[in-house]
Amino acid sequence: MKKLYALLILSSVACARPNVPPQQTTAMQPSEMRTIESVESRPKVNDPPPMLQDEAPPPKPIGMPWEPKQAVVLTPEDEKVRASLPFSPAIAMDPIDGSKITIRATTPTVEYKGKIYYFSSEANKKQFDANPEAVLKGGMMRL
Repeated sequence: MKKLYALLILSSVACARPNVPPQQTTAMQPSEMRTIESVESRPKVNDPPPMLQDEAPPPKPIGMPWEPKQAVVLTPEDEKVRASLPFSPAIAMDPIDGSKITIRATTPTVEYKGKIYYFSSEANKKQFDANPEAVLKGGMMRL
């Protein structure tokens, strides 16, 4: 039993930390290990992240908030086209510029691989006709 007590005392003495006050820090060499006693207790102040200076301005609104919304006036031909569509509402997205389109009788369309694509202008339709695979993969879309 005495041997056990002696072993416990020796191990506690060997594992005991030296009682060093926080003011007595010494200069460390790069190869030394950093411990709680050797590191300054105050947190390090980090520099703020850099601010972007070349940000784009916010998008301009299409109309002023106090102006009433203009209703879309549809012709009888537009109503026939919209009634024949398998989906409602009759709104589509232009695959070239991503704009929303109200589908009308005069809306440029292309059927490609069994799907109908709607365009906001004839120029967008011609661009799609020139290379439809690149447009559908997203390589030619301008947003």
